[in-house]
Amino acid sequence: MNTLNIGHDTNGDNRPDVYDYIENPGDKMLTEMLQELIDNVELCRRGVGSRRRALFLMGGSGTGKSTALLHHFRRMPEFQPRVNEYGETVRPLLSLEAPKPCGTKDFAVAILDAIGVPSKARQTEGELYATVKTQFRERGIIFLHVDEAQHLRRHSSSQAILDVQDRIKTLMQIADWPLHMIFSGVPDLADLLKGGDGQVKNRSLIMRFVPLKLPKDRADIQRVLTDIVEGKCGLMLPEELRTDDFLGRLCWANNGSFGEIVKAVQAACFLAMSKGKDTVDLRAFAFNYSRTSGCLPSDNIYTAARWSEIDPDNSVADLWTPEKKGRK
Repeated sequence: MNTLNIGHDTNGDNRPDVYDYIENPGDKMLTEMLQELIDNVELCRRGVGSRRRALFLMGGSGTGKSTALLHHFRRMPEFQPRVNEYGETVRPLLSLEAPKPCGTKDFAVAILDAIGVPSKARQTEGELYATVKTQFRERGIIFLHVDEAQHLRRHSSSQAILDVQDRIKTLMQIADWPLHMIFSGVPDLADLLKGGDGQVKNRSLIMRFVPLKLPKDRADIQRVLTDIVEGKCGLMLPEELRTDDFLGRLCWANNGSFGEIVKAVQAACFLAMSKGKDTVDLRAFAFNYSRTSGCLPSDNIYTAARWSEIDPDNSVADLWTPEKKGRK
């Protein structure tokens, strides 16, 4: 019987092994881009920095971008709180989620809320952004991370996007203050990079978190499976789960999203261990998928013969209410 105690610290960091960060295929590039922002902060202070002071990180839901960012924020010392020469705690990173909907004024209010500074309803947008800039400098905030940043494109009109771009640009041009910005979100976020004579795009680094596919990403999917099942959960991985067929099913059932693949493997391991088993098998994946997708038994990607013809996004399509055609 498996003896791993889920919920117990087995690695000295107060977290069970199973929850440890799983390396994302995009980690190397993300590390390099974050380091480039960090290095540019010091160059800006010396007056020779690049104007590329933003990073746009885009990918579908579940691709692992937010988890990867959080991991790197925690491990890179430049993002960590520090105590200055006056004994005050300085937090160089401010991370927030863009509200929805989020106009340019809403954005300023959200930043102040995250800092803990009250704003007044009567304040103009210009006054709000002036306060934001002052607070960044006074509090030593040099990195601003905005998650779900696609909400900033409240309207898709060119003028609305230009307004957001103008505000982003002004924040990257605070006098004598090297603020750098990180925006993460779904692919719609790319709209903030179009038009406007490239005023934001030309000042940004851009990275995509793309879905995994076989056979190109076979090694990464196999690594996740082996690392979690054998390395972190101490279970046995049968040969049937090492085949290209199973890896393809695992990838397809989760739309190639790295984060969702990790969750699916973890869930299968939890199920196996809850049953006192020392091996994780196909049935665990099929059972969990049936519960989370609501699919018909014939449409279970882990057991169906022609699984590649099944769209996981349509797992409950047979229950959808038919759209009624309008009167002519």
